[in-house]
Amino acid sequence: LEYHQQQKFFLAWPKSTRILLWGGYSWSSTEQGPPGCELGQEMCKPEPVFNDAGEMACMQTPTVSPMPEWQAQKRQWVCEHRWTGVAGLLGFRRACRGLPVEEVTGTGQGRLAFKLGGECFVALVKGSNERWSKGYGRLGDWSLQGLAVGLPPGRYCDVAALPAQLSKDAGSCPREVVIGADGVVQSGNVLQGDLLAIHTGARL
Repeated sequence: LEYHQQQKFFLAWPKSTRILLWGGYSWSSTEQGPPGCELGQEMCKPEPVFNDAGEMACMQTPTVSPMPEWQAQKRQWVCEHRWTGVAGLLGFRRACRGLPVEEVTGTGQGRLAFKLGGECFVALVKGSNERWSKGYGRLGDWSLQGLAVGLPPGRYCDVAALPAQLSKDAGSCPREVVIGADGVVQSGNVLQGDLLAIHTGARL
């Protein structure tokens, strides 16, 4: 699994007991301090996490694996708790905690899905590591249309795609899944190298 996809999986997997989310800064030497204090000076002024416009100066959410060299080597704040999907999946953990893993399905080719009780559902597609010749290669997105998941009907927000927690009055979502009255997915996709997570508390 790709780096951030691994984090998403462990947040969604109910048997994980501890999840490490790094909040700090990137470094290549133990002599380096935070951004603005590159060489561990005794007197320096760290760069603020937020700029004058109130925008975060944190590393962007990784989208490929391995991480591009320019991004991996850049001196910057690292705010993993603000990465796409993290806040939404923390809510997913609260909603699905203690539910049994049921109906594990997959294609055997880097695609996996499972249900937690009758309230929660997760699906993922492995990513492609260009430096690992034994990988699956590019699998493409996974259409869930026609897959029986057994959740109540409705429009669901994929909380793993949210930049922040789902608001109670949300009318739309970056990625949605529609489930019919028979518990079968009518529309919804899992992107390659990503994870999808829905639960009954995230219906739109």
